[in-house]
Amino acid sequence: MIATATCETFAPHVGERFAAMTPSGMSFELVLTSAEASRHGAPDGARRAPFSLLFHAEGEQRARPQQTFALRHARLGAFELFLVPLGPDERGMRYEAVIG
Repeated sequence: MIATATCETFAPHVGERFAAMTPSGMSFELVLTSAEASRHGAPDGARRAPFSLLFHAEGEQRARPQQTFALRHARLGAFELFLVPLGPDERGMRYEAVIG
């Protein structure tokens, strides 16, 4: 799914919950808080424009290390995504994925 996904794939799901699981099997919940197309657009010959996704682990202040997480969403199904912790804000720990 990620191989063909675009920013428009995720944009309608901002505010929705995703189940996440670490490679060691620890599960937690993420909320998609932003889906933004890159300002730089698609490089020549690229199959899609790059975009970023911002997630919050609401109420959590401790970051999990950057790694590939297994995500599941009711409409989008199951897929893997490399997430990088950005640090907490008032909502909880933030994670970002950049897809090119």
